[in-house]
Amino acid sequence: MELLAKLLGGQERVKIMRFFLHHDDGIWTPHEISDKTKVKGAIARKELSALTSIGFIERKKYKTLTNGSSKKNQKVKETICYKLNAEFPHNQALKDLLFDFQLLDKRELASRFKNIGRIKLFVVAGVFVGLNDSRVDILIVGEAIKKPKAEKIFETLSAELGREVVYSILDVEEYEYRFKMYDKFVRDILDMYHEKVIDRLVVKL
Repeated sequence: MELLAKLLGGQERVKIMRFFLHHDDGIWTPHEISDKTKVKGAIARKELSALTSIGFIERKKYKTLTNGSSKKNQKVKETICYKLNAEFPHNQALKDLLFDFQLLDKRELASRFKNIGRIKLFVVAGVFVGLNDSRVDILIVGEAIKKPKAEKIFETLSAELGREVVYSILDVEEYEYRFKMYDKFVRDILDMYHEKVIDRLVVKL
């Protein structure tokens, strides 16, 4: 992320560019973009202006009628929105660059979750190993896992990557039972290519 940020002008810009490239048919208000990418409003507006100036995104004005008790009370409201410029010549090259998550430091990724509980197994799959049809992108197996805390981290990570990170969190007992019972969900993850960043399971399955 740091290298891309330096190349493209900052982490906030990388987040917003990823967001538009992943949601290439969407139309978004500045508030929605700020909320989805977790980029502060003023910074988001600055980046939107810069990306519009180079033609990466398009700025559109939309007029809508506000609700009123009668037609006379209805007013026309103008809303500024942004969308990806489908004709921008470097879209595919930027997708290839910005969505190559295989280059991310997997240990740094796992370290983000070090305070959510006792992690016994941390598996990266899916987009982090170059596969789009894996059941999950991250599997966490552990003890005393604080799921709300983990969900917040996944929310931040999804905002950084410009796409939703698919994950599953299991406690050790459930994971071991499902593995031994040839549970399809668990087996599908482990049968496809994946990387075990952390493996502290006492019983090696």
